Amino acid sequence: MQERENRIRKEIERERGIVNETQGEHRSRIAGSFHAARRRNKPLIGGNAVMIRLGVLLFLSVFIIAFLQWGKPVLYSLFLFIPVYFYLKFKSK
Repeated sequence: MQERENRIRKEIERERGIVNETQGEHRSRIAGSFHAARRRNKPLIGGNAVMIRLGVLLFLSVFIIAFLQWGKPVLYSLFLFIPVYFYLKFKSK
């Protein structure tokens, strides 16, 4: 327990700049550098994923409303649309 307290005190003093770092104590500094870089490089939540979700939600909503309005012909048109979509998607590759 005492060893842990001493290590924590040394880390606090090192952060304040009171104690010079020796060769054996560089480990915590390196770990802190990686921690700081991880905080700095957080990926942006949203962006393209939000647009894709919005598009899928919009498509499903319109499809459900159209299905309730016109019935099975809308379902059949969806079955025709799916192969055309995949053809156009993989045609360019």
